[in-house]
Amino acid sequence: MALIVKKFGGSSVGSVELIRRIAARLADDYRRGEKIVLVVSAMAKTTDSLFALAHQITRFPSRREMDMLLTAGERISMSLLSLALLEEGVPSISFTGSQSGIITDGNHGNARIEKVNAFRIHEELDKDKIVIVAGFQGVSTAKEITTLGRGGSDTSAVAMACYLNADSCEIYTDVDGVFTADPRVVPDARLIPEIGYKDMLALALSGSKVLHPRAVEYAMRHGVRVEVRSSFTFREGTTIKDEYDIKDKIMEKREIIAIAQKAQLLRYRIAASQESIAMIAAWVDELHKISYIEDSIEVYIEPKYESDFEYALERNKVKILDKCEGLGSVSLIGDALASDLKLMAELLSICKSFPHCSLSQSQTAVEFILPADQTVSLIAKLHDEYLKDKQ
Repeated sequence: MALIVKKFGGSSVGSVELIRRIAARLADDYRRGEKIVLVVSAMAKTTDSLFALAHQITRFPSRREMDMLLTAGERISMSLLSLALLEEGVPSISFTGSQSGIITDGNHGNARIEKVNAFRIHEELDKDKIVIVAGFQGVSTAKEITTLGRGGSDTSAVAMACYLNADSCEIYTDVDGVFTADPRVVPDARLIPEIGYKDMLALALSGSKVLHPRAVEYAMRHGVRVEVRSSFTFREGTTIKDEYDIKDKIMEKREIIAIAQKAQLLRYRIAASQESIAMIAAWVDELHKISYIEDSIEVYIEPKYESDFEYALERNKVKILDKCEGLGSVSLIGDALASDLKLMAELLSICKSFPHCSLSQSQTAVEFILPADQTVSLIAKLHDEYLKDKQ
């Protein structure tokens, strides 16, 4: 009997109607003999609403109290889904992250999972129940409620699949899988049936919203195969697995896999002092990119972190030398692209066609930084040039 971990994101459980629809589908899976553990996010926009409430009280809320507040969102969706399954005649039980045995470090707001003591989950599975776990949260070794950061429910699901030795980890979202570009930006973007861990990690780090980078990193480290599917169609989507298991992959071929983007970025330039370096080392939210240039540090972040970042700068007495708003990032993903000098020359020529554009590369990506209002045009050009006719 297969044990499957299924994760449903906020858009998938965004209304009572959607929750009922998912419950009906899961009831069919249960009656076919599947053992099921569900990991759920908060209903769509719930976490943002809770953030807004906290910031109506104070500009810089305590991270501990924010963890207490934000974990309420997943408790709502897990309970509603359990009730919907019970209405379908399927025995189920919901657990918070701490009840599920997700043990983390004590880093409030961006905790990392240390282990999973899943004995309660095993007990309930042995009673033929569907077990529903609140994603995004756990409990520290000091018995404090913690959250795993934005996108943490993905990490919860992969970790649960690993510790339960599940046969499959399925991530359900509002798209059919991983595409060659965001289909909302490029309508003829193609679904990628299989993708390796390294390429998926590069995509996630460069802005793809399908799967959180930490979840991909965890899956790669522990060999968890992940399937990304749509919660609206339930069709097979994209399988994420070891590169050597991908059919027909030529390991030394340099090829562009996909395009990722971050639509909005802020760039700060700060002095490269001991204070600024220590502040970056202690930062708990995501930094998109860090560069060292002429005794100064350039830091790129998403606008949602602006207030917290500037508070950290102020608290650590780090002066802002320059701040630039309205930037965007577009990345071509593929192994060793920067080693293809013909390709790099072509990309340099493309970059020259876009005002105020800069280009950098790593082992797995070539990234353009440019004004945000130019990103859609650049994505369309790159997709037409390198991915449109590729089969």
